[in-house]
Amino acid sequence: MKITDKKIIEFLHKSPIKNFECIRDTFKYLDRQWSWEELEYELFDDAFGDNLENKVKVKVPKIKGIPAYALLSLTWLAKSKSFHLIRRRTKKELNSILALNELIVFYELTPAGNEVLILLEAICREKEKMYS
Repeated sequence: MKITDKKIIEFLHKSPIKNFECIRDTFKYLDRQWSWEELEYELFDDAFGDNLENKVKVKVPKIKGIPAYALLSLTWLAKSKSFHLIRRRTKKELNSILALNELIVFYELTPAGNEVLILLEAICREKEKMYS
């Protein structure tokens, strides 16, 4: 699957993170990453402020000082139908009393996401050469 230059430019323009190294590190982190999430974290729409009474707190890693909200926004932008750079699959786990308790979440880059990662790595290498 090929992603057009126009789509890559649009993705980088819409990204809440404007630092190429941070976007690269986020993509590297999310590629083939398993994580445990409490079930309430599945309610990501609420995390964006739709649920004013019960705001959902989403746990995300800190990568080079990226605010959690920006990292979450970047992940969902990359996962959106517009770009489809990251896949997210869930496996539900039951606790001992058979009530839904946790999710095991698996993130991976799509073929288009891998192309963007290769491009970001090349940009970062060239930036390093320029400044060293």
